[in-house]
Amino acid sequence: MIKRFIFLSLVFAAYTSVAQVKVDTLRLYFAINESESETNFRRIDSLITALNGHLIKVKITGYADFLHSNKYNSVLSQKRADNVKNYLLKKTSTVQTTIISCKGNGEKSSKDNGANEGEASQRRVDMIVERLVITETYDNTTSTENNYKKTQNKEPKKIEELSKGESMALEGLNFVPGRHFITKPSVPVLHKLLKTMLDNKSLKIEIQGHVCCTQGDSDGMDYDTHNYKLSENRARAIYDFLVSKGVAADRLSYKGYGHSKPKFPNEATAEEEQANRRVEILIIEK
Repeated sequence: MIKRFIFLSLVFAAYTSVAQVKVDTLRLYFAINESESETNFRRIDSLITALNGHLIKVKITGYADFLHSNKYNSVLSQKRADNVKNYLLKKTSTVQTTIISCKGNGEKSSKDNGANEGEASQRRVDMIVERLVITETYDNTTSTENNYKKTQNKEPKKIEELSKGESMALEGLNFVPGRHFITKPSVPVLHKLLKTMLDNKSLKIEIQGHVCCTQGDSDGMDYDTHNYKLSENRARAIYDFLVSKGVAADRLSYKGYGHSKPKFPNEATAEEEQANRRVEILIIEK
């Protein structure tokens, strides 16, 4: 799962409006030669329900595996994409939904392994959905003071204080939406992790990437590498940074978990999405 935040400086009285552009990826899989599926239509219905009337922009891309000819697969992948588009437009208003693109990529991403059953992972349609969500927050001195007190009273553990086998999320570490590069405000978090590793020479860790807002255990798409390994690529980016700054590679490992270990299986709020979209540090040795 992939997210983009835009902050609007619209303040009226004590209310602050915050607009978030959220990007979700839905993968729809097909049987051999199949171009439409009731199961996939039900999944689209679930997506529409979850969108709750928000304005959306959608990129639809169809794929086919290596079975049959290039021409056949090109047509088949386009049919899959078109059927998804037509169903989505039938179920939503033209005011609510904008189709940015709808194309079939044929078997371009499929590798012929000679199997009679083809390559199931390539018989699919990817829907990349952008939605704009505007929320309002009410701020006053009392609530601010209370939130501050709560934060002060709950001091999180430091990484070096964790026991072997324990893990913790790197709070404040955020990435550019859909990419494996951290945002500028996250740089101090990364340097704090670096200092911890340099100060604690016996510490060995696994860097674990997690994403939100995808279906099941699936991972998000990385726009830089054009693969669905966003959580792994983000964990690898942290690993590469630490190694480049002098941390021995044998003290580090990294792994992407996609959406397989969410703190909240069905994200209902922005806070739950953020809790799932994270990098964690697991203590391997101390």
